[in-house]
Amino acid sequence: EGVEGLRKELEEANESIKSLKTKLSGEEAKNAGLEQEKASLVSKTHFLEGNQEAQSLEFTTMSEKLQDALTARDATLDTLRKEEMLRRKLNATILELRGNIRVFVRTRPLLTGEESPSRVDYPDQDSLEGGKEMVVHAPTTLSATGKERNEAHKYAFDRVFGPGSANTQVFEDCRDLIQSVVDGYNVSILSYGQTGSGKTFGMSGPEGIIPSSIGLLMAEMQRLSEKGWEYSVEASFVEVYNETINDLLGDAKTWDEGDSGDGSVRGKKKERHEIHHDPLTGKTTVSNLSSVALWPPPSNDGQWPPPASTAGTAQDATADPESDAATSYTQKAIDNLLTTAMKNRRVASTKSNERSSRSHSIFMLTLKGSCAATNETSEGVLNLVDLAGSERLKQSGAAGERQKETAAINRSLSSLGDVIGALASGKGEAHVPYRNSKLTYLLQSSLGGTAANGKSSRTLMLLHLSPLAAHWQESRSSLLFGSKVLGAHIGSAKKK
Repeated sequence: EGVEGLRKELEEANESIKSLKTKLSGEEAKNAGLEQEKASLVSKTHFLEGNQEAQSLEFTTMSEKLQDALTARDATLDTLRKEEMLRRKLNATILELRGNIRVFVRTRPLLTGEESPSRVDYPDQDSLEGGKEMVVHAPTTLSATGKERNEAHKYAFDRVFGPGSANTQVFEDCRDLIQSVVDGYNVSILSYGQTGSGKTFGMSGPEGIIPSSIGLLMAEMQRLSEKGWEYSVEASFVEVYNETINDLLGDAKTWDEGDSGDGSVRGKKKERHEIHHDPLTGKTTVSNLSSVALWPPPSNDGQWPPPASTAGTAQDATADPESDAATSYTQKAIDNLLTTAMKNRRVASTKSNERSSRSHSIFMLTLKGSCAATNETSEGVLNLVDLAGSERLKQSGAAGERQKETAAINRSLSSLGDVIGALASGKGEAHVPYRNSKLTYLLQSSLGGTAANGKSSRTLMLLHLSPLAAHWQESRSSLLFGSKVLGAHIGSAKKK
């Protein structure tokens, strides 16, 4: 029994040893796994430590590159600002060399049903610089002895456009002048000529001076925004009718009743518009006048005109929706502005033209800019003037109210000629009869060049001619007036 007991204990001990060996093998396997994991972690730690150093070095390198890029950007912006200043100086010099008052002439083409055109030659029309001369042949007449008399009159202007010219061609030659508004200069473009010569089409028609000017100025402001410039733009539109100023963007219902029966409204507005010239700043303002913010776009708070809707329009994946909405707003504002003004402007039928404008219209665009980086500011004004058609009373067939309007138109145009003549005489501002008409008084700051108030200006007279031989006398009068304007010197323009 004693031996059996010992044998049993031995077997139990062996079983216990066997079980412990099994457990030991498992623990050894776990330990080996842990050692491997430890070795792996140690390896990863060494890798990460090395990678951290590399990343730290890379971060330092990238930071240095970023700083170099920022420095290069600042240097580039500084260079661009200096180049912009140089461009402005060069543009100012070029315009001064060309003259701060310039004259362009444009002959419209024959319209359907028109016959007997005048004979006009354009001897240098194909020159690289563009035509500047024209030879106008007077209708053949008979002398007292019965001999035929053929007269030819040669004229030279800053630019001459033949009947085949388009609005875009005319605008291209006005581009540098209009661009100077962004640079802080005052610019006036006056569209002059007899009734039916194409003035309104050239000014407000498709790709005319007004819509093209706004497009150019908007593009210039966007270009300059990259150089730190910020701009605001406001527009107003007025007419001078029978020596009364009316707001073309206001509500025509506020005008006094007095319909002449042909759709044009007579009388003064209930709300008077007075012209004020500030002798210190040289600014010209008109009281109680509506203005439209073209840039930056206002918020949707009921301001006129309403922001354009962009709903339902396809958007480019790379387009800036906010920028597109702003551009859309500005275009809608321009369209509404021109539509409202043309609807309110007085027109009437005469023998000279079925839709003769009976008032002078003045589109006024004010640009204010500032650059925080250079601490610069600028303010420029663009006046685009569509003058009423000049007519001879006998030929126009005007009677009654139309006769009164025609007389007022011709008087104001005559006053404009007197102002130009006085400026050409060089006797000084004190001798210039600006107050002889509302038109010249309104344009005083723009026509006077470097006047006593220091306000600056650049002026372009755009003469429009009829191609018809029957209008020879009116065309000659316009050309003589243009020659008179071309002889005027208004001094060197200064920007504000």
